[in-house]
Amino acid sequence: MRIARFTALAVAGAILAGGVAGASASSAGTPGPTAPRSDAGLFGTQDATYDGVFRQSYALMGLVAADASVPRPAVNWLLDQQCADGSFMSFRADTAETCPPSDPTTYSGPDTNSTAMALAALVAVGEDDAAREAATWLLAQQSRGGGFPYYAGGSPDTNSTGLAMAALTLVDGTSKQRRNAANYERRMAYGCNSDPDLVGSMPYMAGMLPESMSTTQSLLGLSRAFLVRERSQQRANPSVTCDGNGRVENVKGATARWIARALRANDGRLPDAFNPQVTDWNSTAVAIIGLVAARTSGIATDIAITALANNIDDYVEDGEGGRAGALGTAILAAVATGSDPRDFGGRDLVADLQSTRQTS
Repeated sequence: MRIARFTALAVAGAILAGGVAGASASSAGTPGPTAPRSDAGLFGTQDATYDGVFRQSYALMGLVAADASVPRPAVNWLLDQQCADGSFMSFRADTAETCPPSDPTTYSGPDTNSTAMALAALVAVGEDDAAREAATWLLAQQSRGGGFPYYAGGSPDTNSTGLAMAALTLVDGTSKQRRNAANYERRMAYGCNSDPDLVGSMPYMAGMLPESMSTTQSLLGLSRAFLVRERSQQRANPSVTCDGNGRVENVKGATARWIARALRANDGRLPDAFNPQVTDWNSTAVAIIGLVAARTSGIATDIAITALANNIDDYVEDGEGGRAGALGTAILAAVATGSDPRDFGGRDLVADLQSTRQTS
């Protein structure tokens, strides 16, 4: 299996820059007395239990996208997190301990989301052997219907499928698996027999209501967004066509259209899946990346990147300082749109991210 090269302007999507939904404290082991924990190289000072691998992956890809120096200790931190079978957990507190099995009932062990993001980051920094091992484990988790579960053995969902599909765009010889994943997403998308305002949107799982996070992450995979760079976009939203059963024929276009309409209706913001009165800035940033990759909805993209820049402090800051995952994602969105990540909304996102790296 050969890994396709991730160039300096490659851009990856991101989810949940401040944490990983569905993760459990049991995902992390307890540090042993002979293996003292060290966070040297980790970006961000916040508790890493739920998002350590995610935010490190976002940070590394952001630096590569901005053509900035990537510190070797940061790469080593991610490599040390890899399990023996090539997979990744959200965080391993004691890397001397063997990774537990992936368990969807206890929400513990390796997961496809962390592994997909780590795969993309490892390719970005040239660690192809480790990336190849991650890709092998990830491919083994695909269900017969084409979808990917969060944890091995669990039910597939649109979020995990989108991230896995996007990561696998970096791996040669995976076109069949990606087609199967796209067919799963097509079956999951709300079709033309639905309320017109829902067409093209994605639920997390069948029977659930659609929401921004699932839809934007699905678009990452459908549009091969892990290879996106600044490119021309059609200004208008794409049209949607359906087959005789009411199922969307071009799921990428339908999903992009739903996202673009939501952005334009909300002044460039996407609402939070759990509290529609609150803006989900992470999904907004991911939407920007996906729309650029899909080469469509340029008007919505312009509105969204302006809104993100105007509210960048709300996205990347919390009470403990800069959020490394959010900073990495914001850099990726800035690069995708041709904005300057070193002067974005009045902030130098690259310097801000670099300043969060732990040294001990």
